[in-house]
Amino acid sequence: MYIEFTDSGMVVPDVLTIGYIDGDGIGPEITGAMIGVVNSAIELAYKGSRSIEWHKILIGTEAYEKFGTYVPEDSIKEIQKMYIAMKSTLNFMPDKRDLNTILRKRLGLYSNIRILKYIEGMDIPVNTFNRLNLTIIRDSTPNSHIFYHSSESTDDLIRFISDNYGLNITPDSGIYMMPQSKFRTRKIAKQAVRYSRRNGKKKITILESQQNHEFANWCIEEASAQEDVGYEVVKTREFMKRLIASPEDFEVILVDNVLSQTLVDYLAGTINIEYGSSIGDECAVFEAVQSSLPSEAGYDAADPLSFILSGCEMLMHIGWVEAAQIIEKAISAAFKDNKIPKDINTKPDISPIKCSEFSSEIIKRMNSA
Repeated sequence: MYIEFTDSGMVVPDVLTIGYIDGDGIGPEITGAMIGVVNSAIELAYKGSRSIEWHKILIGTEAYEKFGTYVPEDSIKEIQKMYIAMKSTLNFMPDKRDLNTILRKRLGLYSNIRILKYIEGMDIPVNTFNRLNLTIIRDSTPNSHIFYHSSESTDDLIRFISDNYGLNITPDSGIYMMPQSKFRTRKIAKQAVRYSRRNGKKKITILESQQNHEFANWCIEEASAQEDVGYEVVKTREFMKRLIASPEDFEVILVDNVLSQTLVDYLAGTINIEYGSSIGDECAVFEAVQSSLPSEAGYDAADPLSFILSGCEMLMHIGWVEAAQIIEKAISAAFKDNKIPKDINTKPDISPIKCSEFSSEIIKRMNSA
């Protein structure tokens, strides 16, 4: 059975069909781990009254080998029919195009959600981040352009800018351009409000950078129209100071195309866990936030934590909160017992465990809780 959208919102059946994209490289391994953990948590939380029927969707190398295209039209239609899919790791196409970006554009997934949250038992270098529970919402497909100085078209662009805007750009320069749309920004701000309501968040923080004041103004236009979710505007430097001192002050962050990657990279490198989704007006794809690592495929050495936590986020999205909470408590119990996958193992005296072992350890601790 499928999700339906009515005037009252999303209606989720007790037996729900959800798509999954196995992905490339380590993708099938972490997908199997995620599905096993999610199924076990649902069974434990609802004693058989709710379940997921998993439907495989072909995108990536497997799709190309079977259909001659990396993104079959039928696969897009299947996701649109189910509204929700779990997407594992995908290789770049031979021409270096990013399949993740292509998929987001085809499905209208304009907002990207990244969650960085401390889970008890984690080892972190910034002590205050044991109070971190942060959701960053940004443009899922920032439309950046690079004009290399060796290109003839760059010479034309430099002359046009110099002649019409009085800027002194030397001929040996390259130009990096990142447009920011008012219409798209307001849609992402509206998505932040919806996310906050769905997850019980009370405040959105809008980051204001020196380079892009208009972004904050556009977000304010949308956020100020809401009565049940508050907002604040914070300059970037002030935000970083407050974040390190009191991370619990922040819940949902709206950030522009210029700052988003730097901020997420810093936080992901510090907290060492990043997961999330790309969401449109109705469709949502919950993602494995990591490389496909083809050289590690088949060795059961992959780290499935990000995809398992994205599975938690999917459960929260559909309102199956109890199952998500069971998974998070079990992960924390595994961390405390030093059952840690390699990508987040910072303890030199602890041997990291394999992909399948980590999912088994999580399931074991669900049942013993």
